[in-house]
Amino acid sequence: MKYLKYYLMPLLTLPLIIGIFIGGNWMWFGIGLLFMVVIVGDTLLGDDDSQHHFRHPQLLEIPLHFALPLICLVLVSLMWSSGRGTFDLFNISNILNNYIDYNCVQHRNNNSWINYFGAILGVGFTVAGYGTNVAHELTHRVKNKLAMFEGRWLLSASCNADFAIEHVYGHHVTVGTEDDPATAHRGENVYLFSIKSTILGHISAWKLELKRISKKKIKPYSLKNRMITGYLMSFVWCGLFYYSCGIFGLLLFFSQAFFAKFILEIVNYMEHYGLIRKENQKVGYEHSWNTNKRMSSIVLFTLTRHSAHHEKPTVPFWKLDPYLQAPQMPSGYLTTLLICLIPPVWYKVINPKLDKWDRNYL
Repeated sequence: MKYLKYYLMPLLTLPLIIGIFIGGNWMWFGIGLLFMVVIVGDTLLGDDDSQHHFRHPQLLEIPLHFALPLICLVLVSLMWSSGRGTFDLFNISNILNNYIDYNCVQHRNNNSWINYFGAILGVGFTVAGYGTNVAHELTHRVKNKLAMFEGRWLLSASCNADFAIEHVYGHHVTVGTEDDPATAHRGENVYLFSIKSTILGHISAWKLELKRISKKKIKPYSLKNRMITGYLMSFVWCGLFYYSCGIFGLLLFFSQAFFAKFILEIVNYMEHYGLIRKENQKVGYEHSWNTNKRMSSIVLFTLTRHSAHHEKPTVPFWKLDPYLQAPQMPSGYLTTLLICLIPPVWYKVINPKLDKWDRNYL
């Protein structure tokens, strides 16, 4: 179970895909199951504050490398669902009919907007919680070409070309300071923060990338510019969705991408909200909100041990310390995320914790 538990997130993509192909209210199945597993799991299973030791860490790498093909399958299922009439993208329905007696195309054509809304939420959460999260782990391995390739393609699913640059070379340097777009100020609500962080983070990524390529005497609008190649990766998805169902296909793609990006910004918000670091101060465990909720740690590959991640950003996820002395989130990631969406409730919950942080670290 030490190893198998990290295969749970890849398995949770399958009900989402199946629900989209069945159509109708089943298109809500993916997000419904994800919420139930994570929130109920965090409630019942409590904390995991153990220090992990693995004799075969290569087994932990496999679910990371599953991410790209599975996210591709998730997007293809959404792409297929946007089709109309007898159009059967990649002949998927005919292939399925060889194994099951169910007319997927007929049921797809009866889908309503509320069914597609459920699919968008499910795909967006999966692209963020599995795709972007794994990309976060992989793009920290800056000298590993395969990891960077997989990570950047995973980020293309949410039109997030800037993350692999700004997060690694920007956020990890400026975290907790006024210069960090991804650190939320006290009293700042999550909705305004998400807009600010998205815009300023994108600008920061361009500045960092232009600085890098100028040192190598590369032209700004070269294909060696990682921002441009990141845009082109997302453009591939746009082309496929447009081929599937024109404007409606593009609407589905951008809707899930927008939602996945919003989820990322909520996570940024709750991971560093209100914490302060002086410009020349070393990054410590006290500059990130932490949680050791067991189910959140499993499905997010211990991103939850965020204090340790910022203190040691090159350490792989299975070696991160639980840091019981770090400032702790109100609950697991998904529950905390939902609290953030209601600013008055969030302030009521987090302000006492900030008061405690001020007494200990200011």
